[in-house]
Amino acid sequence: MNTSSLRRRSVLGTLAVAAAVVLGVAGTPAVAVSPQSETYTLTIKHLDRAGRATGAYETTVTGLSGAGADEVVRPHDTDGTTTVQLPRGRYVLDSAVTGSADGGTDWIVQPRLDLDRDTTITVDARTARPVDVRPPDDSARFLHSAMFVKVTHGGAERLLNRIVAAPTLRVAHLGPTAEPDSVKQWYDAYWEGATADYGLGRTVTGDRALTGLTLRPAPKELATLKVRATRTGFLDVQPTTGPTVGLSRQLTPSDTATYLVTPERGTWDVSYSADGQRYSANELALRAGSTTVLTFPDDVV
Repeated sequence: MNTSSLRRRSVLGTLAVAAAVVLGVAGTPAVAVSPQSETYTLTIKHLDRAGRATGAYETTVTGLSGAGADEVVRPHDTDGTTTVQLPRGRYVLDSAVTGSADGGTDWIVQPRLDLDRDTTITVDARTARPVDVRPPDDSARFLHSAMFVKVTHGGAERLLNRIVAAPTLRVAHLGPTAEPDSVKQWYDAYWEGATADYGLGRTVTGDRALTGLTLRPAPKELATLKVRATRTGFLDVQPTTGPTVGLSRQLTPSDTATYLVTPERGTWDVSYSADGQRYSANELALRAGSTTVLTFPDDVV
């Protein structure tokens, strides 16, 4: 089977917010507001999996509502403690702590950060739990995965994401709960097997970000999609809804691409490009235990 490659959906662009990125200088708080604004000091401490202060992190604080709604800052200090001044408001914080022995990432998300006083937050990698999403084929090879978090408040929304190339992502919620159903999370993992590729996804909605995720579907819980072509071209397969990544590969008339996917992720979109033309079969409802066969371009009007 040809090696699959990552392809991002166009919706995965940068956050739709006009904001200046302000980087903290070591020992000096970053200031991201006008002198007339009422500001507070936000101090963020970062700890690794051993509980030690670490400078191996990427932290972003994104405004959601209030005077800081248009702010996006990525403060950093090598000693693990960084400080930034921001206006009063609701923010979203996400921090990826790296440097672990397995090369993994601990992604910690605080969907609700109400800054109305000087505040100190500790991002602790020890709170993160594994994202354990695997196919029923132990010999399958991991390709890539992506997790997206959408936080909404007062009519505004912010989208966060981590796209990784190893099955070592760990995640955790930080801070108080947000409003009911204001946090929506998508996760998709793709694996390559000897006879089929796997698209394993999950969508979760609630008032908190995920702390760990386990999904080990049995074969009977997966739907089978087989794709053939009468012309050589390129095939793309991905879930219909939500921000996502998918699978892409070349297909010739002698090939059959087989995918086993999780129906709980919703419907799936399949597109095929050949000879300067693009053919699509969208919103396919694939049922567990069933097989759907498509031939491009014959099955697409």
